[in-house]
Amino acid sequence: MLLPFSERARQAAQKVDLAIDDAAIESAKKLIEVVKSKQLRELQASDDLQQVKQLAICKVILSLCPYPIIADFANNYSLLWKRHFATNVNDSEEFAREVFPSITFGSQCKISVFDYLAAEENILIVDVSNGYVHLTKDHLSDVLAHQIKRRVMSIPSSANMPESVKIAAEELAKQYAAFLPKGAKNLEKEEIKKIRQGSPEGGRFYGCMKLSRACFRDGLSFEEAKQIILEYVKACSPGKNPFTEKEALTCLEWLYRKGQKLVSS
Repeated sequence: MLLPFSERARQAAQKVDLAIDDAAIESAKKLIEVVKSKQLRELQASDDLQQVKQLAICKVILSLCPYPIIADFANNYSLLWKRHFATNVNDSEEFAREVFPSITFGSQCKISVFDYLAAEENILIVDVSNGYVHLTKDHLSDVLAHQIKRRVMSIPSSANMPESVKIAAEELAKQYAAFLPKGAKNLEKEEIKKIRQGSPEGGRFYGCMKLSRACFRDGLSFEEAKQIILEYVKACSPGKNPFTEKEALTCLEWLYRKGQKLVSS
């Protein structure tokens, strides 16, 4: 079966036409609406690539929205699949083997420490012995839901997006405006204003991280934050080793993917 967030689904999608048309956008908007409102009773694995396309376009639309909207969607979406896995063991084990190739199943699941760390899971809160992580089935279920959430929150490329996608994102942002965080504008703080004027060599990465956090906390979409970061790169001192756009955007993407837990620490 095909799990829309799986690596197999991503590979399959590369072989078919996933063009973004009006019908596809409407389908994605519908999924966003029902997932965010928790109205969707059931998600199912299938061999239909339409689910893969639907999720991919959801992510494209959400990438243009303030961050809390995609975070909320990703959380609800992952919990729906967690519920699916509870009654569909084959799908659960298929995804678990993709995330943790060394996994073995039993009264407890056993995963090599290397695989567990490669998935960027927190090894400090699990039972570790003889080079393996030992998880109860309930804990594994939580870990798989976390992995789904991370994949949904990964930032897609938004280059040359159709106007219809931008309109869909604007409509969604307006719809959920009342639920977006209000409060101090981090980008207006004097420290951040100074950083935006550029940092010298040795401080450019740290300046980029602080600026990325400010964008995140102010609820900017990834695309909005990206423009601010690119302006920052241009303003930075070139030094002996130039600070590249690739380095800066890698920093921004990492922070946005990590989510609220990271920036509030």
